[in-house]
Amino acid sequence: MEATIIRGPGETDGESDDATITLEEARRLRAAGELPPVAPPLSPPVPSSAAGLLRVSSGQSVLLERTVIIGRRPRSTRISGADLPHLIAVDSPQQDISRNHLEVRVEGDSILATDLNTTNGTRLLRRGSDPVRLHPGEQTIVVPGDVLDLGDGITVAVEDVR
Repeated sequence: MEATIIRGPGETDGESDDATITLEEARRLRAAGELPPVAPPLSPPVPSSAAGLLRVSSGQSVLLERTVIIGRRPRSTRISGADLPHLIAVDSPQQDISRNHLEVRVEGDSILATDLNTTNGTRLLRRGSDPVRLHPGEQTIVVPGDVLDLGDGITVAVEDVR
């Protein structure tokens, strides 16, 4: 690590070494305020396995790296540790949202939403189209920009991560 060097702007390995300093010297100069602080990354890196982002109106958000189940008190019926879904619990004062209400998962290049046979249903809101109620138990392809309305004021926005 101490062999690490810092080069001035525009310098390459083949150019003059006049501005090359050791890491120790850079730390000393930075501590003395003679070098600007190291800038943090602009945004956290997005895992390459994430196909999208779900942003729930109640404040939660989750990358679509695995199946997501949203409901009042979601539970997973899967036992395998590798396939455990991400569970998101939301408030539903009027009990409009079922315990396990909506499943969102990635299959290939598609994001699929499934209403989990709920009593009050899930509506798909897509820009430029009339709202559509998801057929219970059937997978529906959703795309970034779509919003899923679970009822009781809870919506789930599908966003792109790229």
